[in-house]
Order: sequence, then structure tokens, then C-alpha cells
Amino acid sequence: MVRHAYDLSEGHPGAVPDEDLTYRPGQRELAVLDTKFHAAKAADGSDFRYSITGTFPVGFGFQEKVAFPAERTDYVSTGPGQRWHESVTNGPGAIEQRSGTPVYRGGARSELNWFKPVLHPWLGTGLGWGQQRSGNDLMFNTRGWGDSGPDHTGFGDVWSDDSMTRFTEVYAGGYRVVTDTALDPDRWRLSTRGHAEWTFRSKETPADRLTVLPLLNLCFDVDTGLTGDVRAGKRLELGIFSEYVKKAEGTEKIRGGTPEVSYDDGATWTRGGLDGVRGRPAAWAGSVRVPHDAKYISLRASAADDRGGSVRQEIIRAVGVTQ
Repeated sequence: MVRHAYDLSEGHPGAVPDEDLTYRPGQRELAVLDTKFHAAKAADGSDFRYSITGTFPVGFGFQEKVAFPAERTDYVSTGPGQRWHESVTNGPGAIEQRSGTPVYRGGARSELNWFKPVLHPWLGTGLGWGQQRSGNDLMFNTRGWGDSGPDHTGFGDVWSDDSMTRFTEVYAGGYRVVTDTALDPDRWRLSTRGHAEWTFRSKETPADRLTVLPLLNLCFDVDTGLTGDVRAGKRLELGIFSEYVKKAEGTEKIRGGTPEVSYDDGATWTRGGLDGVRGRPAAWAGSVRVPHDAKYISLRASAADDRGGSVRQEIIRAVGVTQ
């Protein structure tokens, strides 16, 4: 069953209205979002979309229940200066994913996915703190379970939920950040183990401001059903996209896009061929045929820039396979 949600906000910049405040937006004033809440197993969850504007940058609201997996059609207002920030939890509350602050276009229809495979460490594109330097003080925030979207960061309640762990190390001298994650396969089923490494070069920066470090993100695009599964014997469309964290300084051209797949939880790996996507720098796409006897697909990929920066990620049981 597809449900519907309305997030409506009408602003009056620079004025206090003295007339009827009834808001009746027309079709051209609303963006339509075909929203999907993915889940490898049925679970309780919640979400809320916060209204953000330049004059009112703080959002208020309360999470509302969502039974995962689910599909929903959202209608969202698009007035001048209107942005939206969304928070979605699964578990309930064990893992939270957050968006950036996108601007939606009135009259447009698009797809929005939450917890879409592959769940993997994602540094974010500008939401929150981290990946910054002031003088010789460095700060990192390696969010452990973002999804396949380009701006969804994922945080796990590793302090009070024993079904997940996340451990991060930082090495000086050429700078390397390493994050290892794990999810209990009996509870979460997919993305049960992850390993991510980022390398970058940086010298002392001005101490009176924060400089965003040139760390690379890696995004996986895998076409699965709501439960994160693909069919055995079929071709699996696979894409990889890399970009710097938002407002990064000292960036260069991104290259690489090397993908590998494993059907035995990472014991052996096979390189998959991807081609560049025309019109999209640092994006690659291709396909692999899923063996008939496969139960899970693990993914490994990397990308690099021209100044010694790189990102490499390995996700065990990233995708499930059904016969």
C-alpha cells in the first residue's frame, strides 16, 4: 500500500501577513517525491522532514512512525528560500540517516530513497561538522551507515545497541583515516561488515578559521528491490560515483572507479568493468551477471585524485540474492 504525506510551509519574507493564512498550493507549487524506505528485514522506524529557510534556519518537529519497508508519495512545498532537512530512523532509532538541505522544484517529480543498499561509511556533503582543519588541529566525523544516495549520512547507536560496532583510526604522515563497521547479520542481514580508508595530503592551515579537508566520498548505485535483494542469474546494474566533501579546499581531478564483486563474503574477488558516464565526471556504470548459486554480493571499490588523495571501501553482504 502506497501512503501519502504532505509537508507544506508558506513563508512571508520581510512582512507580517494581515490576511487569511489559509494555504492552498497549486500543482506547480508542489514537488512530488516517490519515497521508498528500504529494509532488509521488516522493522519499525520513523521519519520527519524539517522546514528550513534563510530567516529561520532551525527546524522543529517530531518523528512519525514508518513500518519498514514502505513506499510513500510525498508532496512538498517549494516557496522562495525553502529548503528541507529530513531525518529517518530504523531499528527503531538504532540507525539514523539524515539528508542535506535540498531545494525541491515546484511541479517536478523525483524518486527519494532511504536506507537503499549499499549501507557504507559516508562523510557527508556539508551536513554537520568534521573533515576540517584549523592550524594543526584536525577533526573527522566518519558516519558509518549512509545509503546509496549522494547526501545521506548514517549514524548508528553504537553506545547502547550491541547489534552494531564502529571503530575509527587516524594515522599521521600522509594522513589516513580508517573506519570499520559491523552489523549483526541476524538482525540486519545486509552490509554486515564494512571497511573504509581515506588518504589525503594537507599542510598547516590558518588557525583563525576552519578549512575543509580534500577527502573523497564514494557512492554505490545498485538497483535492488525494497528488501535489498536482486535475482540470481540476472544482470545487476552497478554504478559508482565519487566526489569531494562539500566546500573542500585543494581539490584535483578525480579518477579511478575500480569495482570488484565477491560472492563468498570477500574470500575471493572478481573485477567488474565499468565505463565512464558521459556528462558526469567521476561517475562510472556497468553490470555483472549474478551467479545462480549466490546468496549475497559483496562490493569493493576505490577512487583517487591527482594529488595523492584516495578512497577505498569494502562492504560484505552489501546486497542479497533471491532465487
